[in-house]
Amino acid sequence: MTTSDAQERARANRRETSGPRREELIAAAAACFDDLGYPATTVELIAARARTSRPTFYAYLRSKDEAFLAVAEQVCAELESAQQLDGIESLPPAAVLRMTTRAFAEAIFANGSIVAMIDSRAAVDAEVDALWSTLRRRLVRRFTNYLSGLDPAAIDPCAPPQRLVSMLIDSIVHGAARLGHASGEDRERFINDQIRLTERAVGIAADARPEP
Repeated sequence: MTTSDAQERARANRRETSGPRREELIAAAAACFDDLGYPATTVELIAARARTSRPTFYAYLRSKDEAFLAVAEQVCAELESAQQLDGIESLPPAAVLRMTTRAFAEAIFANGSIVAMIDSRAAVDAEVDALWSTLRRRLVRRFTNYLSGLDPAAIDPCAPPQRLVSMLIDSIVHGAARLGHASGEDRERFINDQIRLTERAVGIAADARPEP
């Protein structure tokens, strides 16, 4: 094995192992993508943001694309986790819809412009598309199963559950993603509007809706 081969093997091994340095680079990449956008972000800028060098970057990540994929993986995990709220099984449907809508929108807000970027990159990057599509399928399946399990007397959905859920998720993702750097007032207005839209689309009776 040549020196070059040995160095590449060492780099590959480090890339396969999660650690503080790699996490620092991923955090720096997320900040660069959010601040500068995808095209303007470079490996050099990510390394500088992480207060390290270009060679160190390549010791843990193969490219800017791989860095973005790592960021997207973290963001998708956060979005999925936002829909896994504890103690909601015994709550009325209106309260559950309100809580999950708010939690999901706030998770998108917390990632600035990254969610919009993931949605855009999914059109041109197969790995990002696979990740994004998998998350969307899981969210649709979970929400559809929840609605399908409710007492038909409690809701009156305006469309078949799976199609309705898909539309509502798109509405939250695309709407909230545009407000990644908006004011708190604008974000709160969007959440409340989205909650009202969801309640009406699902068919929650007006007298069953919680007070704003």
